[in-house]
Order: sequence, then structure tokens, then C-alpha cells
Amino acid sequence: MGSNQYMAPEIQLGVQYQPQTVDVYAFAVILFMLYSGRAPFVEATLNDPHFKLLAGHDVEKFWRAHSVDRENGFFSEDFKNLITQMLSYQPF
Repeated sequence: MGSNQYMAPEIQLGVQYQPQTVDVYAFAVILFMLYSGRAPFVEATLNDPHFKLLAGHDVEKFWRAHSVDRENGFFSEDFKNLITQMLSYQPF
């Protein structure tokens, strides 16, 4: 079925989902990795601290955590908005 790293929360939770939505989610993970060289989180569960920030809508902390050891402005506002929307946590 694929790596847990790319699986949307809906898949992790075993609930019904829209295939297009989970594909967009997986693409966001890939895009983040291509741009930054690291994954946004290990898996889309509340046990993962980075994912928990997104699920809790604490996106500022999420981006601050990923900006450590990066030059100021590494993630543009447009990129952050795009990825945040693509990874939005809406399991139901």
C-alpha cells in the first residue's frame, strides 16, 4: 500500500476517503521533501510531533521547527501556504 510517510491521516485511521484528496496529500509530502531535503513528519498520526502540530492547527510552530538550521526565508510564505493547505488535517 505504500510508505506510512506518504499516507494521509484518513488512510492511517482506516476511514473512508476521497482518492484525489489522499493523492494531493502524498504529493505535498513529496514536494516538501524535494524542496527541503527532509520529510515533514514520519507519519500522519498524533504520535508524531510534527504532524501533531499540523493536526492541532499550530502551523507557525510546525514551520518554525522546520526552519531551524535554515537561512531566514528559506520557506516562502507561498510555499508554506501551499503545503499547509495540501496537508490540512480533515479526517472526516
